[in-house]
Amino acid sequence: MPLCSICGSELEEDARFCSECGASIGEEGESGASDTIRDMAQEYAMRVREHPEDMSARYDLALAYMYDRKWGRAAEHLLVVLDAEPTYADAHANLSVCYARLGQPDEALVSIERAIELDPEKKRFRKIRRQLTGHKH
Repeated sequence: MPLCSICGSELEEDARFCSECGASIGEEGESGASDTIRDMAQEYAMRVREHPEDMSARYDLALAYMYDRKWGRAAEHLLVVLDAEPTYADAHANLSVCYARLGQPDEALVSIERAIELDPEKKRFRKIRRQLTGHKH
């Protein structure tokens, strides 16, 4: 079964969008972002420039970059969010996806382990860890 390149969720064979995160499903390396996502990213970027302390806008900007497969930019913003909010489990999990896509598996594993430590009940986090370690279950 194919996996979403953004959040790592399993996809139906004929899926056009991920049911977990809403990402558009396209060819590997192709931008999954629609014009709407790019417009949102521009709005979030403006908000972050005007209010750099707004971690919610910065996190949303990071997600928009992930949807657009701009892993490095997304990671930069997630690191700022985590500097301000170190117990934000979802930010750690998304950072792990960015690191994995950037070819940094050790950093990805550290980030997902921290996310699991912070929120051990979240199934998506364990799914990401399984993908990083190559385990099916």
